Amino acid sequence: MVNTIKTIVIFFGIYFLFVQSAAANDKVLTHVKVIHASTASHHIDPGLKNISSELQSVFKYTSYRLLKKKSMSLGFNQKGRVDLPGKRTLTVEPLNIDGNRIRYQINIRKNKKKIFQTKVLLKNNRSITIGGPQFKKGVLIFNISGSVQ
Repeated sequence: MVNTIKTIVIFFGIYFLFVQSAAANDKVLTHVKVIHASTASHHIDPGLKNISSELQSVFKYTSYRLLKKKSMSLGFNQKGRVDLPGKRTLTVEPLNIDGNRIRYQINIRKNKKKIFQTKVLLKNNRSITIGGPQFKKGVLIFNISGSVQ
């Protein structure tokens, strides 16, 4: 009986070590689109066609211009960085998986000072769009998508 319990404990110990190391090796393919939104005109950048209906239904702006796209393969607790206009930096960091959702920490810094921070739960293989700081008679908006590889 004691040997059976020892065998079961050893089995589960090895199993959990294997599962943890497999999860630690997962990469999160993260795509970030930096968008300038304003009411200066009625224009939607062709590079935003696949999210244009979401932008128009959620935000009050009439013009959406794609400023930058960046793709990163990040490990959990690894920060990805995107340089923004106005001497700002966006960092996205996948923290963990909660069910079928990726938990991200998102920060914006300006002159090394944190000016925005939030955590989001993003459904695997989906995207989320969040508003950001003011910029040139409008705002910066970020579309972030993630998928665990």
